[in-house]
Amino acid sequence: MNENNDIIWQEEAGKGSDAMLTEERHEKIMRLVNTSGAVSVQDLVGFLNISESTVRRDLLTLDREGRLRRVHGGATTLRDDSLYEADMENLQDKYSIHMSEKRRIAQYAARLIHKEDFVYLDAGSTTEQLVDFLAGSEASFVTNSIPLAQKLGRIGGRVYIVPGRVKGDTEAIVGSEMRDMIGRYHFTKGFFGANGVAVHSGCTTPDEEEAVCKRAAMGQCLDRFVLADSSKFGLSSHITFAELSMVTLITARDDESLDYKPYQQMTEVHIL
Repeated sequence: MNENNDIIWQEEAGKGSDAMLTEERHEKIMRLVNTSGAVSVQDLVGFLNISESTVRRDLLTLDREGRLRRVHGGATTLRDDSLYEADMENLQDKYSIHMSEKRRIAQYAARLIHKEDFVYLDAGSTTEQLVDFLAGSEASFVTNSIPLAQKLGRIGGRVYIVPGRVKGDTEAIVGSEMRDMIGRYHFTKGFFGANGVAVHSGCTTPDEEEAVCKRAAMGQCLDRFVLADSSKFGLSSHITFAELSMVTLITARDDESLDYKPYQQMTEVHIL
C-alpha cells in the first residue's frame, strides 16, 4: 500500500461506529475499496470501528448494487475477471480468517469418521484442520493434498496420496492421473472444501482443474460433506463442482445475520 493510501486509511480510522448512518458508511467503504483495490473484512472492521456482521451486510448490499465485488474475506473493485481472480486469491493467501470456525467444523467432521470408513480428504484449509482431530483413527484415507498427507502420516494415520501434477500454490494434486486413480476407489465418506456456497450456484471454486478433480472424487463417495465456514455462504466463484442437493453442508454459526433456511430447503445443513 503506498503512502497516499496510508493517509486515506488513517483519515477513515476512528471515524466509524455502528451508529454511523448507512449511506455514510457505504461511502467510506467504497472510498477505501477504490483506493486500495482490495480490502479484507478485518481491515474494514479495524479502520472503520464497526462490527464484522455490519461489514458483511454492507458488502453484500454494495455488491448487489453493483458498486463493488464481494469476495471471500473481503471485497475488490469492479475489474475484469482475471484481475478479480487474482485479487480473490491474494485475499485468501493474506488473511487466515475464521480459524475458530474452521476448527469447530473440523472437530465435528472428525467425529463422523469411524474405523471401518474409507475416506477421501480434499485439499483445503478446513479439511487440513480435520487431521488434528484424527489421532488414533483406524480409518483409511486417500487425499490429493501433500500437506494433509504429511500431517496424517506424522500422527500414524493410514493414508494414501494420489498421483498427478502438484500445484505450486496450494500443493494440491490435480490432472488426469489423479482422476484416473480416483475412479478406482469407492469411498464411504468424502470431505471437501469450497471457495463459495450459494443457493443458485452451489459449491464453487475459482480453479477449473480443481473443480474437475473435486467432481471426480465426489462421484466415488457414498456420503459427501462440504466443510464451509460462514464467510463462504452467499459467495459464488467461477466454477460449480457440486449442486447443493449432492452434499451435506457442515458450518459454524459466526455471523448471526446469515440465514441458513434457503440452504436447508435444498440439502442437509449441520450448523455448529
